[in-house]
Amino acid sequence: MSIIKRSLRNVMRSPFRSMAILVILAMSIGLSLTMLTVNGASESELGSISGLVGTDIQVSPAGSFGPFGGGELDEADVDELLALENVNSIRKSISTSYMGGALESPLTGRGGGPGGGTRPIMAMGVSPEMDTIILFNGGTIDTTEAVQSGRYFEPGDSNADVMVMGDGLAEINSLSVGDTVDIEGVDVQIIGIYDTGSQLGDNMLVMPIETAQRVFSVDGVTSVIIVADDVSNVDGIVAGIREVFDEDTADVVTAEDRYENIDESLTNAINSSQIGMIVSFVVAGLIILFSVFLMMRQRIKEIGILKAIGASNWHIGLQFSVETLLISVVGAILGALMTFPLAQSVANMMTGTASAANERGGGKFGGGTIAGIDVAVSPEVFLYALGIAIALALVASIIPALYISRVRPAEVLRNE
Repeated sequence: MSIIKRSLRNVMRSPFRSMAILVILAMSIGLSLTMLTVNGASESELGSISGLVGTDIQVSPAGSFGPFGGGELDEADVDELLALENVNSIRKSISTSYMGGALESPLTGRGGGPGGGTRPIMAMGVSPEMDTIILFNGGTIDTTEAVQSGRYFEPGDSNADVMVMGDGLAEINSLSVGDTVDIEGVDVQIIGIYDTGSQLGDNMLVMPIETAQRVFSVDGVTSVIIVADDVSNVDGIVAGIREVFDEDTADVVTAEDRYENIDESLTNAINSSQIGMIVSFVVAGLIILFSVFLMMRQRIKEIGILKAIGASNWHIGLQFSVETLLISVVGAILGALMTFPLAQSVANMMTGTASAANERGGGKFGGGTIAGIDVAVSPEVFLYALGIAIALALVASIIPALYISRVRPAEVLRNE
C-alpha cells in the first residue's frame, strides 16, 4: 500500500476530528488569503491614485461642507481671482434648496410616512462647460457618465431656462426629457436626466449658473473651481486666493488635500489587512501544530509497533508529514475558494466609513475619500494557498521528527 493511500486511510480514521480541523484551518487560511488579496488591491489602488492628483482648487464659503452650503462668496471678490497668474480656468457654481410645490422630493424626513415630512430638493447652478459637478460635501458627478437620457448643458445654455435632474426626482414626479416645470415662477425645461445610483444623489436639479442665480435670487456663488496650469503652481495660487479670501471667509481645498484623505483610508486598509494576514497565518500554524501533536499522542502505540518491527524514524516521520500535508492542502484549497466571495466584502468593510461618505454624494460620485476598493481575486490565489499549505506542513513536520525519535518501543508496548 502506497504511503499516500495509507495517509488517506489514517486521516479518515477520525472523520469528525479531521472535518473540524479542516473547517477551522480553511477559515484561517481563507482569511489570510483574503487579507493578502485586499492588501494587494489597496496598494495597487493607492499607487494608481497617487499619480492622478490634479491641479484643481475648490474655494467655498467657510464651513460650507454641510447640508446645502454655508453661505455665499461675493461674486465681485471671486472675479478678482481671474487676475491670478498660472490659472487655466475658473468655474463657478451655487448650491441651494428648493421646497416649492411644483416638485415632490423622493426622500422623506425623519420617521418617513405620514407626518414624516419631505426633504428639500437640492438645486445647483453650474458653469455649462463643467463636465464634473462638485457637490456641497466634496463628492462629484461625472456628467459624461451620469446623464442617461437627453443631454447635458452646452455653451449656449449659459442663461437658458433649462435644467437636468436626478432620475429619482423625475420618476416620482412623472417627468421626462422635454417636460417643463414651474420653478419659482419660471418655466424651466428638462433637457436631461441623470442617474447616480443613490436616492440622495438623484434628489437634485441642476441649472446653468446664471439661470439658477436668476431663478433662486442668488447674488453670489457657493463654490469656485480654479484649475492651475501645473501642479507646481497650486501653492502659489492658493496663496493668491488667501489674499482675497481669508480663512474666516472661505475654505480652500486642493486636489492634494483630497488625495491625503484617500491615502489615509487606503493606508488604514493596508495596515489592517497586514495585521489580519499575520494573525491568520499564526492561527493556521497553531491549528496544524495542535492537530499533529494530538495525532501523535493518540497513535503512540502504532509508532511503537512500527519501530519494533524495524521501521526507521525517517519512514514513520514521513508518514505523518504526508498526512499533515494532505490536511493542509485540502484546507488551503477550501480557504482559497472562500476568498472569492469574502475579499470584496472585507475590503468594503475596511473602507466602510469612506464609502458612507461617498454614498452621501451619490453612487457614481467621486469624493474627498475613497469610494471603495475594487478587489479582483486572481486564480493565483490557489498558488498562494498551495505555498501556505506546504509551509505549514514543513513547520509541523518538526514535531513528528522530535517526538518519534524519543519513542521507545519497549516502554510503549509494556505500558499498553
